Amino acid sequence: MMYKLIFADDEAPVRRNIAKLIPWNKFGFELIGCCANGHEVLDLVEKDPPDLLITDINMPFVSGIDVAHELRRDFPTVKVIFLTGYNDFNYAQQAIDLNVLKYVLKPVSAQNLSECLQEVKRMLDAEYQRNYDRTRLEDFYRQNESIMQMVLLSALVTTGISNAEAKKKAELLGLHYLMGDLFQVAVLTEDGIRSEQWTDDSVDLMNFAVYNIAKEILERESVGSAIFNGSGVTAILGKDAETEIEEWQEKVAYALQEIREAIEKHMKFTITIGVGNICKEYSSVHVSYDEAISALGYRWAVGTNKVIFITDVEPQRHTTLVFDKEKEQQLLDCMKTNNPKKLEITVDNLLLEAAKFMSIESLRAYISTIIFCVVREADNIRLDTKQLLELGDIRKVLECDNVEEMRKVLLNVCICMMKCISQNRKNGCSAAVIKAIQFIHEQLANDALSVDMAAKHLHMSSSYFRAVFKKEVGVTFGNYLTELRMEKAKDLICTTAMKNYEISEAVGYADPHYFSYCFKKHFKIAPNEMRESLY
Repeated sequence: MMYKLIFADDEAPVRRNIAKLIPWNKFGFELIGCCANGHEVLDLVEKDPPDLLITDINMPFVSGIDVAHELRRDFPTVKVIFLTGYNDFNYAQQAIDLNVLKYVLKPVSAQNLSECLQEVKRMLDAEYQRNYDRTRLEDFYRQNESIMQMVLLSALVTTGISNAEAKKKAELLGLHYLMGDLFQVAVLTEDGIRSEQWTDDSVDLMNFAVYNIAKEILERESVGSAIFNGSGVTAILGKDAETEIEEWQEKVAYALQEIREAIEKHMKFTITIGVGNICKEYSSVHVSYDEAISALGYRWAVGTNKVIFITDVEPQRHTTLVFDKEKEQQLLDCMKTNNPKKLEITVDNLLLEAAKFMSIESLRAYISTIIFCVVREADNIRLDTKQLLELGDIRKVLECDNVEEMRKVLLNVCICMMKCISQNRKNGCSAAVIKAIQFIHEQLANDALSVDMAAKHLHMSSSYFRAVFKKEVGVTFGNYLTELRMEKAKDLICTTAMKNYEISEAVGYADPHYFSYCFKKHFKIAPNEMRESLY
């Protein structure tokens, strides 16, 4: 793997020799720049962050230590090697917390630096392997298998996780009962009927006891497992492809009854178990969970300390297509990425799937749910919802007699939402950049003016502000500030009799020498030479 590198030293011969003599590619590095001072380093890092910076500690204008501080805060993955003389070695040791890999004593030879680069390359490779090696990550994943299993099971009952993702994770985690073709959810709740050994303060402990017993019995019977989320116990049941459905249903019923009886007999309190409908897809498991909760709602009518199947208390209940979190996120992503073509395809797919299972009446309700989710998201991100509510008026949906009319209503709502999001983002970014530019002009003479100061003024993170500023203005914050200061300095040179140090202060440079350096680099002429050329 090739790593990007910046070399910084204030001595031009050192920079030239090092750049020429070191076979960077041979050691796995690409030299992307040589810098003469800390300001140049920070400008280059902002444009193209490297993997490694080799810098002299004692550099003009901004020291290597100060550069390392900036990198530690804004670019924490950039590693640093310090070039240091004997006199400042103790000073260098103060930077032990600045992501510094090594200290190389000056004068540095090509051989010493080559050996150092080889060592650092091994260190960077090792770090990459630790962080990105797929085999290692999979091993770590399996070492934490029980935790990851709980995360997956919780996701299945609370969100509409995709079939592909759920199947892949179930296989990786060895959840064999989830690799079949049918699924079902049961919710176990304590009834409040208990012996004197249990008090109101014992609820968590009682739930944990239910979890342990349920998990043991379900896994022993190979019909599922249980999860404990701190406030209750849920059983996720699954049928493998080889077992007949009648046999599996019988095993599930026996296992749930055994759990109920074991709790009552050994733990001296009672539970009621609500069981949802059987479903054929991972993405519908959360629907079965909702049905199990609904079944529990009948326990005071039919009696506690029972297993209540939703099919027994609501025989006419049918599983409807649900506009779940996954579908909602897909639709919102299309709108937020301002992709009209993908948005239209997504809307068409939603309607095509729904039209296969729903009557016109049910489809109207489904479309209304989608519109409600869109309007809710608009309200969450502080958009004006008036036009959305007009376009998605429930009366318009009720008047639709066919799928094409519903498609038109829904697509109009989604396109309106997409345009509102896009315009809001543009307005927000433009307003922030306008305020930033105004702030830069106001603070131009402040030598402490920086990206962080401007971002803080705008109540934005530095990284986001950098990205927004560059996208809107076309140049980095640092380049814009330098250009502005240089033009202001040129104007003062041409129109006033101010001294160079006064101009330096007026445009935000605390060090007149650094001001002269930047001016000459920018205009290819020194301040005094420009002044003399006017006469």
